[in-house]
Amino acid sequence: MIIVNRMIGTGIFSTPSSILQATNSTGVALLFWVLGGIMSLWLLVYLELGTTLPRSGGEKVYLERIYRRPKYLATCIFAVEFVCFALSTANAVNFSSHLIRAAKGKPEKLKTNCGLSKEAGLSKPSGIDAEWVNKGISIACLTLVCLCHSFTPKLGIWLGNGLGVFKIIVLVLIVFTGFAALSGRMHGPKPDNFSTFDGAGSACELPPYAKSTKAANYALALLQVLYSYSGWESANYVLTEVRDAPRTLRIAAPVAVSLVMLFYILANVAYFAASSKSQIANSGVTVAAGFFENVWGPSTFVTRVLPVVISLSSLGNVLAQTFAYGRVKQEFAKEGVLPFSRFWASDWPMQAPSGGMLLHWLFSVVFIIGPSTNDVYPFVTNLSTYTQTWIKFLVGIGLLYLTFGSSSDWKAERTSLHAWPPTTVFWIISLLFVLLAPFMKNTTLTPTIPWYVVPTVGCCMLVAGTLYWVMWAKVLPALMGYRIEPHKQVLADGSEVIKYVRVSKTPREGRGERKRE
Repeated sequence: MIIVNRMIGTGIFSTPSSILQATNSTGVALLFWVLGGIMSLWLLVYLELGTTLPRSGGEKVYLERIYRRPKYLATCIFAVEFVCFALSTANAVNFSSHLIRAAKGKPEKLKTNCGLSKEAGLSKPSGIDAEWVNKGISIACLTLVCLCHSFTPKLGIWLGNGLGVFKIIVLVLIVFTGFAALSGRMHGPKPDNFSTFDGAGSACELPPYAKSTKAANYALALLQVLYSYSGWESANYVLTEVRDAPRTLRIAAPVAVSLVMLFYILANVAYFAASSKSQIANSGVTVAAGFFENVWGPSTFVTRVLPVVISLSSLGNVLAQTFAYGRVKQEFAKEGVLPFSRFWASDWPMQAPSGGMLLHWLFSVVFIIGPSTNDVYPFVTNLSTYTQTWIKFLVGIGLLYLTFGSSSDWKAERTSLHAWPPTTVFWIISLLFVLLAPFMKNTTLTPTIPWYVVPTVGCCMLVAGTLYWVMWAKVLPALMGYRIEPHKQVLADGSEVIKYVRVSKTPREGRGERKRE
């Protein structure tokens, strides 16, 4: 349920819009959803690492095992990426957007990357600044979720599991509504998207689909697809809390990803069966709501109830994200990697990662407040997925090194479950395309954010992590007269954690004595 709840969130109800803007083709868009599912099924890389190293932390544990030289560099790079960009911003904004749509009933026109849309978009309560209402509800949602996981952790788990089941029911409803549309039983005109490979008509008049930018547009479309599939690695973040983690992971992860992949492909077929390319491309984050209106016709249920249903799905994703991300961020704090580590490592008062939750809340709120409401969803989802793609690329390269490196001792350490190297290579090549193509000029992100911002900021994450490592592991120890040493601690359940301890020299250094700070 952690994996299903984390994967099914805002993406399937919102990202088809930006994917169609980027591809302008029904067939290409569907192929990307299939490709994204296949790339997610290559979780064998994470299964091999997770079953061999069944500890909470996910990529943090794997990068530390793979990249042992220079010391602590991989830890610092991942810490910067995860703290700054592993956020719940997009899901909280989507929750708010659909809630406002339900409250208003008749949404206003929304300026998307296709220009001023004639289709339904975000709603604006009369007499109130819609953007700050949206931001306020998003922050309130995130605040309540973080408080729930911090002070009533069992309730947070039960709510997450319940909403996970609820989201599967919603997707079943979308799929069967799509079957009705395919059979011709719908309120609006049939869009005829399956008449040719590209489908009838054009997704949007603006921006122009220049051949020179097609590869970059496709890369951003794939980023959006990968964002929708993201979360298949969530169980790896909390393996210490999973009973019989290796066995559970090798069964639960493939089943969960296969189930979500099937639902996603069928849901996109449903959208194309009922909505024109222009309607989907111009709908922003409200693709699913417009889809139901086209099939069932305008009604109170469509305009009021369904947006609430979709917002609850987004809430479930916020619950699942926060549950996993807060724990990983607390792990960084426990190890002493972050500034003010003792504060962020706090588990007061319910033995839950309250400090990690607060850190997660702070950075998520910054990204909610910063961009405009219309820009925040595609910007944050692309940026988050791009930076995480760098981490996955490093993990894939690292697994090949462990597999074939003579000095790694990995073959003796790993379990019987291991990834087939050719699939790992193909996965790495796919990730490399996603990383490099956005540097070519494209036309698909938002009306106000330049195309080069996402890849530039994403690569600057690597630079920032390296600079942080220089300060934390080299400059400050030299200036303050200590060095950092890893100390292994064995927990009561038998799992191991690493704590980075400052060790300073005493006046009796000549006799080899040291004082631990």
